[in-house]
Amino acid sequence: MSSAGSDKSDCCPVCQVPATLTCSACKAVKYCGKDHQREHWPEHKVECESPYRIENDAILGRHLLVTRDIQAGNVIFEEKPLVVGPKWFVSEREQEVPVMPCVGCYTPCRIGGFSCSKCQWPCCSPHCEDIDNPNSHGIDCEILKLGPGPKTTHDIKVMTDYYRPDALLVLKCLVLQKQNPKKWKKLMKMQSHEEDREGSELQEDAEKRVVTYLSKNFLEPLKKREETTKEKLLEQYDVKILRRICGIIETNYMVISLSTGLDLSGVFFTACMMEHSCMPNSYFQFNECDGFSISVIAGRDIKAGEHIKIMYTNMLWATQMRLEHLQITKHFKCSCERCVDPTEMGSYFSALKCAGDVNTKCDGGIQLPKDPLDKKTDWMCNKCPMVVNGEQVGYLLTQMTEEVKTLMARRPTVKQVESLIEKLGTFLHPNHYHMFSLKHCLIQLYGNEMGYKSEQLSSSQLQKKLKMCEDLYEICQKLDPATIRLSIYVAIIYHEMHTVYMEQGRRILDNDKTKALELFTNAKDVLEKAEEVLEKELDGVAGNKLNDHILRAMKNVKFYMENMCS
Repeated sequence: MSSAGSDKSDCCPVCQVPATLTCSACKAVKYCGKDHQREHWPEHKVECESPYRIENDAILGRHLLVTRDIQAGNVIFEEKPLVVGPKWFVSEREQEVPVMPCVGCYTPCRIGGFSCSKCQWPCCSPHCEDIDNPNSHGIDCEILKLGPGPKTTHDIKVMTDYYRPDALLVLKCLVLQKQNPKKWKKLMKMQSHEEDREGSELQEDAEKRVVTYLSKNFLEPLKKREETTKEKLLEQYDVKILRRICGIIETNYMVISLSTGLDLSGVFFTACMMEHSCMPNSYFQFNECDGFSISVIAGRDIKAGEHIKIMYTNMLWATQMRLEHLQITKHFKCSCERCVDPTEMGSYFSALKCAGDVNTKCDGGIQLPKDPLDKKTDWMCNKCPMVVNGEQVGYLLTQMTEEVKTLMARRPTVKQVESLIEKLGTFLHPNHYHMFSLKHCLIQLYGNEMGYKSEQLSSSQLQKKLKMCEDLYEICQKLDPATIRLSIYVAIIYHEMHTVYMEQGRRILDNDKTKALELFTNAKDVLEKAEEVLEKELDGVAGNKLNDHILRAMKNVKFYMENMCS
């Protein structure tokens, strides 16, 4: 994704006129003269001395190009956000839950509990330090206290409808005008895709839940107050600027997952220029203790001349699902190496089985999209002349998706998952994303469900589970060779492999200690690999929880190995 603006690489960044004087260090920026070069240096210094530079391209827009080799695990750059606020997209279910981030510090708090003494918005405690901090809750508090308040405090639905935390992110953007003019100027340079959003569901949703809501409840009263007092609190807050800010947020926001389980949204001027790829080379982490600053880290070795690439969608979605999501939310069409490859890097993650036609049965053929970037493309068999219409494929997958979703939404049993795998396996490639999802669920059910505990599984069932783990790992390696985005999935696979090795070792411990020790060593090895891949997920709740589980498992493995040697 890029936040391309109107800047041109051959124009002076200070006055925007054509320029010829080039920065001698990075050779990436031109100036109209020495005066503007000196004026721009404090801002340009960070970019000039960094291992990347900002490039502009007619297709990609502004993006980040690596200027020297970077080793995996190294921090490429760190950046503080322009703005941070409550989660931008809130589901209907989340809207009904009477819990929101504290209006001061973002700690989860109950609507109807404590509130700010000035604006009456929910807060975690009357002693919350950020409530009295003008940088955290200052100008926005002045505006929020102009609101009418909920019609009643006895109906939780009325209160959740009034206290809408998702709208606060836009308000926090507005107050930058007075709170931090430099950040406001940067924010206004960012891409909003207003024309692309016009008439879309996302635009209509933002219009209702943010633009109309803020205008009616807070900004119209602000205008009346300004007219009365003759004092201007904000220069711009009309509907037009609200819509533009919604577009900027929607196009550029990043999800910040807190250790409390809540999500925030952050907007970063440089980080938002990172290019999207379904085969990313970098990942990012947030530091809650440093104002939610972002650290962008090399997920693999990156060579000079490569672009910094991260992923803005789900790696375990099929190509068409990823393309549609990116088109709707980010307003661009991905054409990365995975998206243009019908086999998805040899994973066959969207592939179907070919059944042939009414006259001829196809033996082992695979149906793949002729043009993966075209939603309506025909699907061709790699062994026979069979062609399937894209609409037919879409209809078939829609039915399967509903079936998988329905099963996974409740607590499925081993037999239910096995049954659906067998049913869908008639039509889908063994590596298909639906099959992956079901199998990843199944390896966790084997060994945990009553009647299928590890000690209750037969030798063949244990071997079946191990083979399934190996197959799932192989798919992950093809989709994400450096385990940049699939760390938790891979760690779970490693953990489930360990349970097989441990059970196999326990069963032969009395008869063959050498072989048992070998199996216990295998268990230790895969747990060590699980710990390693989870390192990049330790800033999240799920990653931490899984890591604790793996550390306990490692302790158990070492106990067995030490007792064997004693």
